[in-house]
Amino acid sequence: MAYTQCFLFLLCTVLFMGNNLAAEPSATISPGDTIAADFLAEHFEEAASNVSKPIISELVGGWQAEQSVCLGGSASIEGQGLCDGNVALEGAESDERFSRHRSDSWIIEEASANRVSIRSDNYNFLFNPAFGYLIPNDPVSWLCELSGGEVLVCLGPENTLTYGPSIGCSEDACRLHVMMSAKRFNRNEWSLTIGPLDTSIENAVGNKFGLFNVIELSREGVLPVPAFLQTETSLDSVSLSWEYAGSSEAQFEIFRKNSLDGEYVSIALITNLQYEDQDLDAGDYWYRLFAVSGEFRSKGSNVRKVQID
Repeated sequence: MAYTQCFLFLLCTVLFMGNNLAAEPSATISPGDTIAADFLAEHFEEAASNVSKPIISELVGGWQAEQSVCLGGSASIEGQGLCDGNVALEGAESDERFSRHRSDSWIIEEASANRVSIRSDNYNFLFNPAFGYLIPNDPVSWLCELSGGEVLVCLGPENTLTYGPSIGCSEDACRLHVMMSAKRFNRNEWSLTIGPLDTSIENAVGNKFGLFNVIELSREGVLPVPAFLQTETSLDSVSLSWEYAGSSEAQFEIFRKNSLDGEYVSIALITNLQYEDQDLDAGDYWYRLFAVSGEFRSKGSNVRKVQID
């Protein structure tokens, strides 16, 4: 009894950590599910990675970058102009938010054991408030490292974003640097932040506390996990159904095994949200499925066990 209670406590703890400390897609749990070893191993690994200290190599890959930025200004009676500043931001959305918002794609590649290069497709989201937003509308390649797992420190290109002794460089020329707080929510979601800061450092007028830059990173190619896999048996067949919150272009690869310690075997690749496995011999069967889109694959769904008499 004590062993069972301890196991259930550990299971609940892992699932809580996997689903709350990490917002990335993970398998659902439903009444009747089989808590398989591979399912538990995935959740233990996910929970452990989310509480470990972030390292720079975890940023390598393709990312969707969402920028929310405020460059100072003052709000009219109608609430307009609070974050407009005096910088034209190409690609900024015209909506009712106080801050300015725009999107881009980032490629982050390993530059050395402790550094990465950050390259954007269209715009530059990084800037040093002490120097203003120098190049907001052109791609810039940055060399970055993660200090203490919490601060992203980046240097601009050697031949463009530089400054001299007249504005604080101790040598003939210095590279522009940017420092942002870095927070990893899980392996597929990060946030980089500056501020809010006093905009008087940019000689802004009006609002004296209205400068911030928040960049939300979501890893490209992460597929939602097929949810709530259900099974129904009828004579020598099993009907499977599930839910999916992702793109209608995704396919679903269904796996089955016929013994507890056996290997899962792929039995179908389909686009529907249901499947019927027919002409089965008597025995036990375990089912699990994955969403597939091109080279990308989701994590596995919950596991269902059935018995054919």
